[in-house]
Amino acid sequence: MNRGRYDPVVRRKEQAEASRAALIEAAAQCFTEQGYEATTVAGILERVGMARGALYHYFPGGKRELFAAVFDSINEAFHERRDAVAGIPSPMGRIRAAAEVFLELCTEAEFARILLIEGPKHVPGQDQRGSTYALLRAQLDEARSLGELPDVDTEITATALYGAIRAAGDSIVAASDRAVARRDAARVIGHLLDGLTAEPAG
Repeated sequence: MNRGRYDPVVRRKEQAEASRAALIEAAAQCFTEQGYEATTVAGILERVGMARGALYHYFPGGKRELFAAVFDSINEAFHERRDAVAGIPSPMGRIRAAAEVFLELCTEAEFARILLIEGPKHVPGQDQRGSTYALLRAQLDEARSLGELPDVDTEITATALYGAIRAAGDSIVAASDRAVARRDAARVIGHLLDGLTAEPAG
């Protein structure tokens, strides 16, 4: 029997999902504005208008578990934007476009504070290279096979390029004017990519 959209079980599930999402959104705002250490459970609850029991119902681990959920949500949004360039035929073109996406995101307060500043300190494993590095390495392998890159060591190239892009992102995050820093960083990364694809001299 189809009980339709007013099924009480479905309705409770929808309400639970909405409450959990509201907690994540409120926590993201607090963590972005105040940082992890200065953010309190009481402050998050005050912003979202919920009782303490609600937070621990959805996040038994308290603030640390809630921060991990916020991190995952923002990281997932980053991956969606990164992967939106997958249709570009050239692997080096995809690398260039994905780098531009990352550098642009570094100008955004939420991404910068939660993924780049607080994440490595409070989410285990975030100080290590993950799926973005693996994707970069695969695209460099593809670029070599298509003749877009000279015959260089892929692992060394991936390590150098990944490190350069991350360092450029850190410089944007630390800058007093992130928009200006992004333009400068994008120009440098662009020159670096141009150099990788240039024919070797002599």
